[in-house]
Amino acid sequence: MKLNRYFVYFMAAVFWGGLVVGCKPRVDTMSKAEKIFIKKIDRTAGKLDLNDDQKVKLEDLKAEIHKNFQEGSKEKKEALVKIKEEAMKENPDIQNMTSLLQRMLGDETQRFSKAFDLLLGFQRNLNEAQKKKLAQMVSERVKKWD
Repeated sequence: MKLNRYFVYFMAAVFWGGLVVGCKPRVDTMSKAEKIFIKKIDRTAGKLDLNDDQKVKLEDLKAEIHKNFQEGSKEKKEALVKIKEEAMKENPDIQNMTSLLQRMLGDETQRFSKAFDLLLGFQRNLNEAQKKKLAQMVSERVKKWD
């Protein structure tokens, strides 16, 4: 009977441990956004028949986007640590926590804007036929939004 009770306690501990680990929030939007941007860039570039010079500039673009989102991810993690530290205090400053969260979300928005600006800058490397084809692909994509 005693062994049975310990087994139940052990299983309950394993269950709660798994629940805590499984429910941990994973807030890594920067990494996901980077993967989506790079995937879309590669897919689109594959349809544009880029020359060698354009391919080199495309790789530079992807490196800049990677750097942009990695910096954003680092800043976000630092902000989350500060928020967590504040929350662990005996009397947490909710206003400070809210301010940190708002700044973090604003920084995320700026990272996305910068990524789009980088994409627009790359468009200048395209010839007229490629620009026309790109505009057509974007137009077709937008039509599917309904």
